[in-house]
Amino acid sequence: MYTHNTDGIIAGTLSWSRFLGDRQFGWLGRRPVCDVLIKLDAFTEGYEFKGSQQPAALDELIAQLEAMTARYRIGDGTGGTYVGAAHNCSQDSNQALYAALKHIQSNVSTNPDLQEWMLQNSKQAQKFQQIIKLGKSIKRELLPFGTARADWQTHEESLGISPEEDALQHIRIGLISWRTLLPRLASETIAKLFLEQGASIWILRTNQVGGYNADIQPIVPTPIGW
Repeated sequence: MYTHNTDGIIAGTLSWSRFLGDRQFGWLGRRPVCDVLIKLDAFTEGYEFKGSQQPAALDELIAQLEAMTARYRIGDGTGGTYVGAAHNCSQDSNQALYAALKHIQSNVSTNPDLQEWMLQNSKQAQKFQQIIKLGKSIKRELLPFGTARADWQTHEESLGISPEEDALQHIRIGLISWRTLLPRLASETIAKLFLEQGASIWILRTNQVGGYNADIQPIVPTPIGW
């Protein structure tokens, strides 16, 4: 999740090798990078309901991310997207995750047949229950004040609003979801919540490229904790 910038980045789907490894525009070697790969079958696999295959939670997340990057490209119709406390790559990517899980929960609450199916003791129903639990825990952690930001609830079109128009309002909105304000803290929080649901995590160290030298160690980052 990234907005247009002077480094040549255009909001949209970005190749990992282009964003990091490109010799002209990439960040590898200039910023410390760590990739966290999360695998949770209940999140990445679809489920079968009444004989038809339903999309996975990951598919819903991809759709929400594509919608968010599209909003970044046009600034919700204003022509530009401003980055600040309320809107930035960390806040808005987590908003997409929140929206994806909320959409799944809404489908359950409005479908009695789906609710009855979830009470069954089948593997399919258990996987779906995992997603519901994950959504509730993410809402509890990312929105500690117990309520979602207005733009997270209704997709309020505010990406293109300049922070100078109401700087204090933007700060107040950002603090409602303060755990997603810092990318590393948001990453650790999400990883922890997935682990609690039985996910497996693979951390890729990219502090050196090519070969392996045991004498080279990355600088230890400032610990934030969960």
